[in-house]
Amino acid sequence: MMNRLLIGLAVILMTAPAFAGAVDVDKLYAAKCHICHSLNGKGGVGADLGGPLDGVGAKRSEEWLRAYMADPKSQMPGAKMPVVQLEKAEFDAMINYMLSLK
Repeated sequence: MMNRLLIGLAVILMTAPAFAGAVDVDKLYAAKCHICHSLNGKGGVGADLGGPLDGVGAKRSEEWLRAYMADPKSQMPGAKMPVVQLEKAEFDAMINYMLSLK
């Protein structure tokens, strides 16, 4: 019984860091992107400013997306998008999410 308890505790402790750093991309998109962008025709009040993100993963490379997200004007001098402050894990998760939009 004690061995099972110790093994269970060890598993929890080993996997906890992986879950602690997990980013909820849906919440992140809703909080940071939805107001100015749309997906599947659904967007926030300023969706006409940022436009649709449908298919962005097929249109842009990872390198381009990373550069644009870090400094929009570096890739599009007339960009209206502000620099969005994200933690590294959030930034990486958002890039992966956008790359999945094909």
